[in-house]
Amino acid sequence: MEVEKGRGGHVLVLPYPTQGHINPMLQFSRRLTHKGLRVTLVITIQNLQEMRASNPSDPAFLDIEHISDGFDDGLPVDFKLDTYVDSLKRVGSQTLDSLLTRLGAEGVRPLCVIYDSFLPWALDVAHAHGILGAAFHTQSIAINTLYLLHHDKFSDKKTDITTPISVPGMPILESSDLPSYMSEPELYPAYLKMVVLDQLSNMDQADFVLANSFDSLEGELSRELAKAFPLKMIGPAVPSVYLDNMIADDKGSDADLYKAVNCLGWLDERPVRSTVYVSFGSLVGMPKEQMEEIAWGLHASKRFFVWVVRTLPRHLEGRNLLPKGFSEATKDRGLVVSWCPQLEVLSHRAVACFWTHCGWNSTLEGLSLGVPMVAMPQWTDQLTNAKFVSDVWRVGMRPKADNRGIVGREEVERCLREAMEGETAAEMRRNAERWSELAKEALDEGGSSDRNINEFVATVCFRQVRHSCCIGH
Repeated sequence: MEVEKGRGGHVLVLPYPTQGHINPMLQFSRRLTHKGLRVTLVITIQNLQEMRASNPSDPAFLDIEHISDGFDDGLPVDFKLDTYVDSLKRVGSQTLDSLLTRLGAEGVRPLCVIYDSFLPWALDVAHAHGILGAAFHTQSIAINTLYLLHHDKFSDKKTDITTPISVPGMPILESSDLPSYMSEPELYPAYLKMVVLDQLSNMDQADFVLANSFDSLEGELSRELAKAFPLKMIGPAVPSVYLDNMIADDKGSDADLYKAVNCLGWLDERPVRSTVYVSFGSLVGMPKEQMEEIAWGLHASKRFFVWVVRTLPRHLEGRNLLPKGFSEATKDRGLVVSWCPQLEVLSHRAVACFWTHCGWNSTLEGLSLGVPMVAMPQWTDQLTNAKFVSDVWRVGMRPKADNRGIVGREEVERCLREAMEGETAAEMRRNAERWSELAKEALDEGGSSDRNINEFVATVCFRQVRHSCCIGH
């Protein structure tokens, strides 16, 4: 039974301003309102405009406020990450400070700011107001353990990575398994600074560190982080309807920045486990040659497919372009969309396989819904996630690239065949379904993640006043 909204106190939730960071924090917010907290989602002005353009109705279960990142009218053509991050820190911290001051004056002062760990300055602002700060990890425990144990080995200069990295509880990691800003730091200095160095700068001062994972999946790995930080695993941050079904009408998609195309009717007409779902997330831009190989590999496979091909920002023009003649050649078997309700697609009976970039959200969603994966990482943490998908959790396979780094059409066809038919496919599906059950157990009443969420909420409730405590009363 859902507890009355706001009975136990008020928290702010501040994600990094991209879809892949907003989604898990929004889903966690839904859990918190179910437990009785009042939640205010704080997003940038540009995010707010995009969200309302794709869905005019705000999520009913929370309030929305905004801060500025200094780019209220959108990103420039000559966008550079380091410039953006500096502006977000400078303008974002000022506008967050003003927001907290205003909310205090209005009598709705939050008790805690739950902030994306990419935004460590938010902790400083919260503490300056005497408010608790909870860092929220939108990446895996494995990735954050790598950051913690090995961040001192990486700098702007080329790092010697000829020796594989060994971490307790992990497989041996070659350079090709490491996050790109760790294996090639000279190519990604802004990401190395923001994602690794800055987020660790004050993590030990956070009142909580919340991780979008669960004990059965990464419990052994979590021990290193738990020694350093007050860690609680609260995931997977997936809508309740796909897992424990404890929250009525919780299907997600409340804050999409992109307008989704309804492809479910098309899937309804396809046979059971006949279709591959292809999506590389909201940020990946595929070069022309790789797009051609994927496209013609899909064509050669003769499989049904739904392929999400994002229209990219101006600074990524020239990527994500379908080859000439592809749409006509596959019109009877394929559907290409600009965005779609991913969870509804993954849970559809027609879907047999998920061809994914292995962003952490997509990885968790595939695991939670029991869908085998073809893991084709591009950069950042995706490479490490793909290693775990194929070699640790054994729910997917990783295509082999040629000496140019391109996965050819024959390899695309081979992977689809092995992932969708035969004993390899059956074994991956059995493993995926087992992880799906464990994900449900984690969030079910009394499960490991449910207990951690209860403990977090109880602490926030206790900070308000004892009689407002909303766990079990």
